Amino acid sequence: MANANSGKMLSSILVIGGTGMVGQLLVMASIDAGHPTAVLVRPGTASDAGKAKIGDMNDQKGLVAAIKQAEVEEVESQLKILVAIQEAGGVKRFVPSEYGCDVELAEHMLEPAKSILGAKIRVREAVRAAGIPHTIISSNWLQGFLLPRAGNPEANVFFVNEKDMAAVAMKAVEDPRTLNKILYLRPPENLCSLDKLVSLWETKISKTLEKTYFSEEELVRKVQGTDIMHVLIC
Repeated sequence: MANANSGKMLSSILVIGGTGMVGQLLVMASIDAGHPTAVLVRPGTASDAGKAKIGDMNDQKGLVAAIKQAEVEEVESQLKILVAIQEAGGVKRFVPSEYGCDVELAEHMLEPAKSILGAKIRVREAVRAAGIPHTIISSNWLQGFLLPRAGNPEANVFFVNEKDMAAVAMKAVEDPRTLNKILYLRPPENLCSLDKLVSLWETKISKTLEKTYFSEEELVRKVQGTDIMHVLIC
């Protein structure tokens, strides 16, 4: 499909797992950018057969068939598709499912998050070992529905809107400068501390929020051995 603005032929993109929070945004960003876009979903989650490719991560033949029709991969589930990518051939860019912190720099992460990041590191290693062309997107904290409450409240972090991240990801897959590299999203104006973020909300709601502080030791005890979603939400 040609981009009406530039006349440039854009790559076809296959989103595997396009019904999740990040996946949906990647699908919309791909369509908005003018890419021929397909979504691989399980039969039970397909709402529009004309826009989705029915498939499952455990269906190797179906996975290969879907990948053969795409040149760029935006992926929610990963390790099982690397062999399929190699078999299909012709994939110009694979984008692993990360989009948060740089997992190779998070060596001090505690369980249960440590195991999740470890799996992402193994995906990186497998992609590099296989020589699959790729781009890794690292946008620090992008889960806008959560307030990061652990850690030093005065430390600054880059907050990136999920829609902005998805839009940049679509630009990155066509940019030769991002090939086989990690792309860090760090908008200077988005640098903010937890203290500042809370202060902004207090100003917005005209109310001083009650704050409870935990020591590092207490926090470690709460985190270790706890379900990851419980850690994030509670």
